[in-house]
Amino acid sequence: MARVRVSFVVSLYNCLELTKAMLDSLESTASLEGKEIILINDGSTDGTADFIDTLQSRPAYRVFHNEENCGFATSNNRAAREANGDVLIFLNNDLVLQPGWLEPMLELLERLPEAGAIGNIQRNTQNGLVDHAGIFFSLGGMPTHAHKNRRNPPKGDWKERNALTAACMAVRREQFLELGGFDESYRNGVEDVDLCVRLKNANYRLYVSHRSQILHHISQSPGRNENNERNTQRFRELWAEKTKLWGQEEWPAEYFRRYARYWWRMKPSLAFKAAW
Repeated sequence: MARVRVSFVVSLYNCLELTKAMLDSLESTASLEGKEIILINDGSTDGTADFIDTLQSRPAYRVFHNEENCGFATSNNRAAREANGDVLIFLNNDLVLQPGWLEPMLELLERLPEAGAIGNIQRNTQNGLVDHAGIFFSLGGMPTHAHKNRRNPPKGDWKERNALTAACMAVRREQFLELGGFDESYRNGVEDVDLCVRLKNANYRLYVSHRSQILHHISQSPGRNENNERNTQRFRELWAEKTKLWGQEEWPAEYFRRYARYWWRMKPSLAFKAAW
């Protein structure tokens, strides 16, 4: 198959109704000319396999099946190797994509040659509040979503961040494969943050487009949090010394920003530490 501009990559594990809704929102908000949609079924048991097989007759769709459940990293790496796009856009199947979400991400990736990945504003479908506007690090070096539970995104068209979520992330395929893709030693968690650290180590920069906004059902895949402890330990062993330094720079401001409207909820010890 000839090269295309963009490959949308979607790993699927059950949640068929959410998948259908996400694909409907994708088709209604993005022209598929010069693009492909790669669906990889990761051992689903709820009819997902049969459903996506019916999509293979459509020109933009390509479908793959794992014989067993392999997890987020392995599935997306396989899809990335199969992709024909110059740009990979990883999408969770629990998103509801909104009009105008795609072009700001692509424009930013193309305009900033030093960009390693582009993320966007993700709002919680339950309350409409911001769930993700990039990721910052705590004093302990662990990732936390920036601007969470705020009504409005940060000011400006975009902002540089130290990490992004791959629930919706654009990255150049060549760079992704050069870095080895997602680290498959993680299981359904922190793979995206690990990738971001490696992109920064390779002197790329990470940005969030504030003009691109979508809705996210958040952690709907079965087993999403079963390996949190192991994933966290793996990340600490690899990167905590580096991300602690980032946390010293960005955590204090993020802490005060998070509680600016609810100052009475601040923990005195943390407020003192942030001020110091």
